[in-house]
Amino acid sequence: MTSIEPVADLRPAIIIENQPAARAGGAQVFAAMLDGANAALERADVASSLLAAGKGSIAEAAILRAKADVALEIAAVAASRAGAAITALLQTQV
Repeated sequence: MTSIEPVADLRPAIIIENQPAARAGGAQVFAAMLDGANAALERADVASSLLAAGKGSIAEAAILRAKADVALEIAAVAASRAGAAITALLQTQV
């Protein structure tokens, strides 16, 4: 049997928060998520610009764009769910 060694330098594809927040509120977490999505979009734009100038890699530009799309989709779903939760809360009769 072969043994599988753990990967020491395993990092997420998109970093949403730079440092774990101590009991951060929902607004702070959402703001960090948007900051992460914005950073991913900026990296994808730089890679696309480099590719247009003939200095970049098609694969790298495509991967960065896909990562940015995923980050935006996650942010959109979170915003939609938060909006639905607020609507349900405001419609609750006391």
